Order: sequence, then structure tokens, then C-alpha cells
Amino acid sequence: MLLSAAIFQRRPTHDGPRLFVRRCDVRRDLDIVRYTLMTAESAEVGVDETTLCSSRYDINQIAFHVELLREYGLVEAEVSYDGFGEEPLGVTVSRLTWDGYDYLDAIRSARVWGRAKDAISKAVGETSLSVVKQTCTIVASELIKKQLGI
Repeated sequence: MLLSAAIFQRRPTHDGPRLFVRRCDVRRDLDIVRYTLMTAESAEVGVDETTLCSSRYDINQIAFHVELLREYGLVEAEVSYDGFGEEPLGVTVSRLTWDGYDYLDAIRSARVWGRAKDAISKAVGETSLSVVKQTCTIVASELIKKQLGI
């Protein structure tokens, strides 16, 4: 599930910080959101780009998603950029927030995640993080009811 987006950053000027938009080729990917949250949770003292970047995800994708997660209030994190504010140089996720743990709890199960992604892609294609969380909660509730014979 991909959604296009842009990163909003503050670029320092002589008059103070100024907001600008950095366009990039990265789109929001809910699998990267899940991967980032799960990786950050499993670390004892936070994670950086050396842990988060892999053969699947490069620093541009990770930086973009960490910024989104921070803006949404799911993590406490920092992303450092080159002198022009264009290219990400480093990413540090220091911890998940309370909301981050709640969101991760809703999407953690691979079984729930798979069913929720299938349902969302068939019904609407793409959606917000809050709808993804609600869908995962509904799927988990249905699986629990089925297990209990309700």
C-alpha cells in the first residue's frame, strides 16, 4: 500500500527556521511503517540507519518514514540532512511513544497484518494509518471470536 507524500522540513534562515517542502520519489509504504516500529521496539536503546537500512529499504525510504512516524506522534526520532537539507545522512529512532506502542500492538501479528492489508487493498486500495489500525483491530477481534467459538 503506497501513498504519495512530501516531507516538510524546517530550513534555517537568518530570520529563523522556514518551512519548505522537499519532494522525493518515496511514497508512504505501510510495510516500512510496520518494519520500522517493530525494529525500534526490539532495540534496547533505540536504533539508527545502520540497523534500519537494509537490502530492502535505503536511507531515503527510512528517513521519509521516520519523519512521518514522528509527525504522526508514533516515535521520538531525529533525521539529519546534508548542508542543503536535501539528502538524509542519519536517522535515529530513540523510542516509540505510547501511541506508537498502541499502533504497533494493532498491526504486530503477521496473520492480522496480512488479512487487514488484503481487506484494505480490495476495498479501498489505500487509506490512512488510523483506518489501518481500526481494520487490524477488527480482524484481530474476529480471529479471537472464532478461536473462542463466539
